[in-house]
Amino acid sequence: MNKNFFKRPFYNIAGKISKIMRDFQRIQDDKVTKIVNESWDKLFKGNDFFEFKLNNDVKINLYRDSVLSRLIYDGFEKVETDYLSSVLAKGDVFIDIGANVGLFGLLASPIVGADGLVVCFEPSPLTFKRLEENVELNKFENIDIRNIGLSNSSGNLSFFVSQNGYDAWNSFAPSQDNKLESSIRVPVSTLDIELKDIDKSKIKLVKIDVEGWEKFVLYGGKDFLVKYNPIVMVEFTEENAFNAGYAVHEIYDLMQVFGYVWYTIKNGELIAETKKLYYPYNNLIAIKN
Repeated sequence: MNKNFFKRPFYNIAGKISKIMRDFQRIQDDKVTKIVNESWDKLFKGNDFFEFKLNNDVKINLYRDSVLSRLIYDGFEKVETDYLSSVLAKGDVFIDIGANVGLFGLLASPIVGADGLVVCFEPSPLTFKRLEENVELNKFENIDIRNIGLSNSSGNLSFFVSQNGYDAWNSFAPSQDNKLESSIRVPVSTLDIELKDIDKSKIKLVKIDVEGWEKFVLYGGKDFLVKYNPIVMVEFTEENAFNAGYAVHEIYDLMQVFGYVWYTIKNGELIAETKKLYYPYNNLIAIKN
């Protein structure tokens, strides 16, 4: 083929048309993003937050400066919250580790009722304040909120926090993508210590979403997890685990040692989860064998 073939006017024109189409698509995408952002901003009516109904029983404040608030508005982790609703019953105890502003804990409260209990752990002072406000908003009296982190031992740890809306990614592990711009010192305890005054036989479900610190939380709850039979929902995110110095499949192995079998949720059903060497992002369910 003539080496000048692709220099002919037709191909030059085709290249220009292709560039124009890419530029047009980018402009369209930018327009859509702008429209979505403007629609989101209108919900606040000039305020920093607005009240949003999660269902007929539960309300939550969503915040202008929070990426998670926008995700919640769009149905964040619907599969997981539906699962929570399906397994909890009146009188149960639900443990929410990494509660943030309270999405899971708030949904659990009316389900477990006055004879049940929800215990939420959130180490960030700012996020904890919002969690507290959401509990008060709903006038729930069966939620015990604790402004403390969980780990494999008690003491104080550096906690890396976002000042730019990524509060849901706050972590005891440093971020590699600059989402977490600063750090604070916060108190930490262990799950075994924190559960000492709770009837552990009533704990039906434990949710752990701590942005890479899951392994250390599980080690800190070893006695409870080995002796009792709660269902455990754990976030598996390879990047977060790497930031904390381990691989996610170590969580898989650890819970097997504790006597658990792993499942994933597909179409509302639990499917046995074969161990993978890499987990980009997933929430898995561990149930005692």
